[in-house]
Amino acid sequence: MLNKIAVAFNEAAARLCESSGSEHSSKDSIDLSDLVSSFFDCQVETDESPTSFSRDRDNSDCYLSESETKRTLLSLLGGDDVRDEDVKEIVREETQRACEMMVEFGLSEDFKRQLMSHLRHKGFDAGLCKSRWEKLGRNLLSGNYEYVDVNINGTRYIIEVNLAEQFEIARPTTSYTSLLEVIPLIFVGEPKVLKRIVKLLCNAMKNSMKIGGMHLPPWRRNGYMQSKWFARYKRTVNEIPVRPTISFRCKDNFGSNDGFKVGYLAAALDGTS
Repeated sequence: MLNKIAVAFNEAAARLCESSGSEHSSKDSIDLSDLVSSFFDCQVETDESPTSFSRDRDNSDCYLSESETKRTLLSLLGGDDVRDEDVKEIVREETQRACEMMVEFGLSEDFKRQLMSHLRHKGFDAGLCKSRWEKLGRNLLSGNYEYVDVNINGTRYIIEVNLAEQFEIARPTTSYTSLLEVIPLIFVGEPKVLKRIVKLLCNAMKNSMKIGGMHLPPWRRNGYMQSKWFARYKRTVNEIPVRPTISFRCKDNFGSNDGFKVGYLAAALDGTS
């Protein structure tokens, strides 16, 4: 059941509507090394035969072997703080209940907003975050993304249903597939943890594609993937999307010469009169 809702959640990520939410900048925002990594991914193609999880031009976590990468990933997902794990488990369980309810009563396009609303009704300080970033030369494509977060006792957690799907590629190596299988269906974690997980998976993905003789597309590079969760974002708690108004100039001096703004409903009624 959760697999069905997981696919729907990720499809909904591509649909970004205007929000009245406040704008934020993540404390774990994209750093220079992420953009440098994307630059080298774009500019440099080596003739060396790739080996699984070999060293590349990123630093820190990307210098790990296959076994070290998996151990690091499991460690990040496991966590060391028992109280923190208890909090995350509560959020995971409530998220699962929300997903099951949405599947039972029918799917809609606004799954992530519905999840945010469900968590708020249960007493969580949840919000729908909408990130947006601009194109940076040839190295970083523009884009946008939606995800849910929750603040508990001063700590921010990001919630992702089927996080592994964000990193799926064609013809993955066995070792890369085994990494994705480690990711839980419902991920709940702090931004700093997600940031390291994204970097680990991006480097593993790049090596998997090299082994398969495939080019790494711009939307699969570390800089682009990091932007989904760590670019500037607007956070809203509105349960109903705020629809933008339409501005147009009227004909035959009807209304004001300067034009006027109307909502979708008014525009539709005007079109039928």
